[in-house]
This record gives sequence, C-alpha cells and structure tokens, in this order.
Amino acid sequence: MRRIDSTNSTWLFDIASMRFCRLPRGIDPTLAPPPGEWQAYYGLEFDVSGAFTIALNSDHTRLLRAWPENQEATKELELQPDARS
Repeated sequence: MRRIDSTNSTWLFDIASMRFCRLPRGIDPTLAPPPGEWQAYYGLEFDVSGAFTIALNSDHTRLLRAWPENQEATKELELQPDARS
C-alpha cells in the first residue's frame, strides 16, 4: 500500500491490485475505505515537481493529475487519441 498526500486529498494505492482510493483531507486514512471507494488504475507517473498522474483507462486518455500541498489543485484531464494511431 502506498500513501500520497496532495493539495486536497490523501491517495491510497494498492499497487498489487492496481486500484486506488482518493480520500478528502482530514479523513483518517488508517480506516479501511469501503470496497466501492476503490477504483482501477492503469498507470502512475511522477514528475520532478512532485506532481503525479494516474491513468484511469488502458489507453491513458483519461488522467487524473495531482500536486503536492501548496501547489495547483487536482483535476481530471481527458486526452484525445492520436489520429495517427
């Protein structure tokens, strides 16, 4: 299990099962989130700023990007497939 704290949320990643749970800041992350709160993910990448991007589908066209505290808020990005593919 991996925990990451971002601007608005605490993120829990179950690496073995490729699923994650996003909890609002202030919620005790040691309490087990209900099964319905977990969502599959298809990739997790970090950049030098500490920001991370979660791929929500296998094509990596639905993404969530989050920043560490005191930076931009979390937002969902949707990318269009490359027309050349």
